[in-house]
Amino acid sequence: MAFKDKDIRPLVIAIICGVLTAGFFFFGAFASVQLRMQDLLYVNRHPQPDVVIVAIDDVSLQAIGRWPWDRRVVAQLIRSLGTARIVGLDVNFPEPSNPESDQELADVIAGTGNVVLPVEINYGADGKTPVGALTPIESIRAVAASLAHSNTPPDADGVVRRVPFSVTLPDGTTYHAFGEIVARRAGARVVGVPLDSRGNLLVPFVGAPGTIRTVSAVDVITGAVSAESFRDAIVFVGATAPDLHDERTVPTSNGEFMSGIEIHANVTDALLSRAFVSELPKPYGALIVFALALALGLFIPRVRVRVGSLASLGVIFAYVVVAVIFAARGLFLPLLFPVIGMVITYLAVMVYRYVRTNAERSYLRTAFEKYVSPSVIASLMAHPEQLSIGGERRRMTVLFADLRGFTSLSEHMDPTELVSILNRYFDAMTDIVFEEQGVLDKYMGDAIMAFWGAPIETTDHNVRAIRTALRMRGRLWMMNRDEQFGRGIALHLGIGVSTGEVVVGNMGSSKRFDYTVMGDTVNLGSRVEGLNKEYGTEILATEETVRGLPHNYVVRQLDLVAVKGRTEAVRLYEVIGLTEQMTPEVRDKLDRFSRALALYERGDFRGADLAFADILQLHPHDGPSLLFWQRCTHLQEHPPAEGWNGAWAMHTK
Repeated sequence: MAFKDKDIRPLVIAIICGVLTAGFFFFGAFASVQLRMQDLLYVNRHPQPDVVIVAIDDVSLQAIGRWPWDRRVVAQLIRSLGTARIVGLDVNFPEPSNPESDQELADVIAGTGNVVLPVEINYGADGKTPVGALTPIESIRAVAASLAHSNTPPDADGVVRRVPFSVTLPDGTTYHAFGEIVARRAGARVVGVPLDSRGNLLVPFVGAPGTIRTVSAVDVITGAVSAESFRDAIVFVGATAPDLHDERTVPTSNGEFMSGIEIHANVTDALLSRAFVSELPKPYGALIVFALALALGLFIPRVRVRVGSLASLGVIFAYVVVAVIFAARGLFLPLLFPVIGMVITYLAVMVYRYVRTNAERSYLRTAFEKYVSPSVIASLMAHPEQLSIGGERRRMTVLFADLRGFTSLSEHMDPTELVSILNRYFDAMTDIVFEEQGVLDKYMGDAIMAFWGAPIETTDHNVRAIRTALRMRGRLWMMNRDEQFGRGIALHLGIGVSTGEVVVGNMGSSKRFDYTVMGDTVNLGSRVEGLNKEYGTEILATEETVRGLPHNYVVRQLDLVAVKGRTEAVRLYEVIGLTEQMTPEVRDKLDRFSRALALYERGDFRGADLAFADILQLHPHDGPSLLFWQRCTHLQEHPPAEGWNGAWAMHTK
């Protein structure tokens, strides 16, 4: 059925839909989704052949030693790159080290005359205003060919897509992007570069992480890679080892992180090849959103339903194809809102069209069943309260359990065998959670999250959680002993338990939600679980959890720490086991540790150093004693500020 010519209401509907969707786009609604869709438009290309990354990777760290290396090693590395056209060394040297090493590094940098060094821009509390820069020491800074900022700030969704082309400090000093300076020193023409409204370069990544040719630093130092192979090359030197934490998610990540040095190399590659990309300015994007919605509003009322549907799908498909073509030519058109605008306009006009007559109401129902499951519609009509979302505050206990070293184990294992092992492990651990009347919240890879205290409210939720942790550890030990995961395969746990106020209930969206818990206590539990790696322990719990445990539970007071992402310090305890399981050797170790910890918290780091060393003589594998012994050595050299309360800030998760 066609509309009468005088019926302009479909056109009005289209104008309203177009204005709304264009407005949402212009003011940045769903910006993260829009950016993720834009990420799909990146086109792989061949990198410049003379751009090379010399990686400070795991192989190099294993061969040369833990980072940071002696600066003589860095000097030797630069010396081995003597035939390069330019060397971008993304390693800052903000503090003096051995004077002889510092001088040797400075001499080598001065001798080559082609080394670009990084500075790290410091931003104010708003995260946007530059307030200073962390630069190399004077003796090294003075001989660098250039200094450039190495900051690669992510967008709001945590993905690095753009790099500030230049940053000006309050004192007027301007630092250009690391990749730009390297390109400029290599002879690139840095003019006409498209920047966004904030002066950022949208990086045209050449492909997934590892696309740019990469060699290991140890191979360069040892001569396994000939120095001649770097002749006239543009070399970037930087960290790629995961433990050095210079890795980011980028639009072309495909589930892998890209190192910061490869991001800089991508910037240089773009400037050398002039393969820039840019985003269509928002006013033009909003105009496209409105125009497409308006076009559908004019067209759909004048054709039959089937023709209008096919035509709308055709227009959407054609627009996506056009967006892909433009992206290949370096211009990103908006993807999300033009499609949303067309879909909303189509649906709105069709709904209006269908409800105008009784003859088409049944067709409307049929059409909507193509988009929504009939069973879902029936359930919603019969019990709309099922879709209610909300929560309540309760004091509860949360447990996180994560396998240690499972990722590296899985790399050398058949996927079928891996799934079988995980299922066997999850079956055993889940049974324990259920037997202790806990709620299994979710599986996260090889990790388990559970909680106690809801929906059935209990007062001993902390006891149940600790008992679960001990039973998990015991069950896993027996499974390893009986080789239930296979000959030679042993799994190890790290468990974190946290007690406090949470919000519990149905969380999620109107389309999907879960019965779960949220809040600072949950985040703290996750962080506490991760700290087992730091202390060399298996079960850690907060003070709120161990408070009120029965006397037959043995715990060891460990530390007062401010975990990552949390300013307030929390007291941590290691859960040892039950009183009847304690041997005289374990009791002696715990007594010695308690006395050593008392010395440490009083600030007697020398005395604590000796006390922890004595424990290690008897128990060389005691992780907490080793950590505190190392910390005492550090604190003797770098005493804490006056009034120190014993708290230690953890910067790892």
